Amino acid sequence: MKISIHPDIIGKPVRRTEGDQSWTECNGKRLNLGRGWQNIESDWESIFELITVDGYATSAELSGDRRAEETFVSRELVMIDIDSGMSIQQLLDDDFYKQYSAGYYTTPSHREELPRFRIMFRLQTPIVDSTRLQKLNKMLLKVFVQADAACKDATRIFYGSPDCSAKQMTSTIIADDTVEAFVQAYDQQEQEQMQNRWSYDRSELTDESKKKIIELLKSTYVGEYATWRNIGWGLKAGGFSVDDFCYVTQGMMTQKTNRMAIDVWSAGRASGNITMGTVIWFIKQRHGENCLKTQDTVAGRAERELSTLAKNILRKIRNE
Repeated sequence: MKISIHPDIIGKPVRRTEGDQSWTECNGKRLNLGRGWQNIESDWESIFELITVDGYATSAELSGDRRAEETFVSRELVMIDIDSGMSIQQLLDDDFYKQYSAGYYTTPSHREELPRFRIMFRLQTPIVDSTRLQKLNKMLLKVFVQADAACKDATRIFYGSPDCSAKQMTSTIIADDTVEAFVQAYDQQEQEQMQNRWSYDRSELTDESKKKIIELLKSTYVGEYATWRNIGWGLKAGGFSVDDFCYVTQGMMTQKTNRMAIDVWSAGRASGNITMGTVIWFIKQRHGENCLKTQDTVAGRAERELSTLAKNILRKIRNE
């Protein structure tokens, strides 16, 4: 099994603030959580001990010492956090846990009255596509609804627990066909949801928000024809141009040409089940609920207009 560890992060770091400066610290040493990572390869038993006895922080296999989305190489050990809503005994009694999990361990913030633990899953074959990994993570989060939603990132840090006393290690591995079934289930659910109308206020699509929509789409690799096509048809229904669709295609579907994008655009209808709401839903699913917030919102414009009116009134009173 290949993972990355950070030799200076043992247990959970703390956040320090002094004046207008803040930093992350572990055992008295200031840290850069994005640097200093080292790839290792070992057997499952040794890695479990590395996490639950030595207490090292782990992440995915990386292409260098920097932890970032673009340095992701693979992940064979997948984990999710439970911070509330589930006891350890409930976990041990859970059928999904018993069938698929490789074990658990309590995190450094665990308390008897407030159980906090991490569920671990081993894959038969490491996942090398970050988008595919995120889909698997999201399906696991649907199974364990109590889990921290932030656990879906491909290179997320998982802190270790030095000398952890409450833990369990199993030899269970999730087979490749099971992983594929989870990913296909996610794709099917996404397609079904994208077919629905998602409400949005078209007046909120300011020039700034339109620009942000295009840039977010451009940065989101999809690789799936139906999703890419629906995005194009949704943009068309929302009043965007075919040039916008060609532009985002460069990042969403690197194997598709501008000619292909134009053909899809021409075949789509500007009305029907695929709308601009479909596009907005897709973006929020991939980048978070608040990803489209901009300074140039309707409320922001109203506030600026009110501020201008107040200044004019004040100027008039002063002149009188």
